[in-house]
Amino acid sequence: MSLSNIAKYHLWVGDQTREILRYLTEEEFSRDLGEPIGAVRDKVMHILQAFETCFALLTNDWDSLEKTTKRLETMSYEEVLQHWEQKDKEIADGLQCQFTKTVSIQRADGSTFIMNQNDFFLQYVLHTVYHRAQLNYCLKMLGKNRIEGDYLYYFDELDMEKK
Repeated sequence: MSLSNIAKYHLWVGDQTREILRYLTEEEFSRDLGEPIGAVRDKVMHILQAFETCFALLTNDWDSLEKTTKRLETMSYEEVLQHWEQKDKEIADGLQCQFTKTVSIQRADGSTFIMNQNDFFLQYVLHTVYHRAQLNYCLKMLGKNRIEGDYLYYFDELDMEKK
């Protein structure tokens, strides 16, 4: 199975998400919506932290992860969205390669297991789907438009562009 369509979908839905989030004010972006939801910013920052961890695992560069994490905390709303767009592109690029390498993943108990690098990138796409659903709950609580990001909608849009 080629992951090319998944990569393109990931970029498309990321753009759809950021377009909706750009309509939020800074206050709405940062507003704590209570437990267990938190704030939109919290969800976005978690997605970015996951992406940064992904690349740190691939490169074994934990110093960069720490520096980037600190930098993320000081970024403006727009800078966070731009950084997210860049990370989406890096994940999509990784999905479109055919890797023969593996990644060693540490379990909570300290033991490890091995994943193919393509599956590793796919994990982060799927993880983002989960958090985009949480973002939809936040947007609903804020009375805003929600993300219509189903994989089916991506193909529907592609079909409509042909007409």
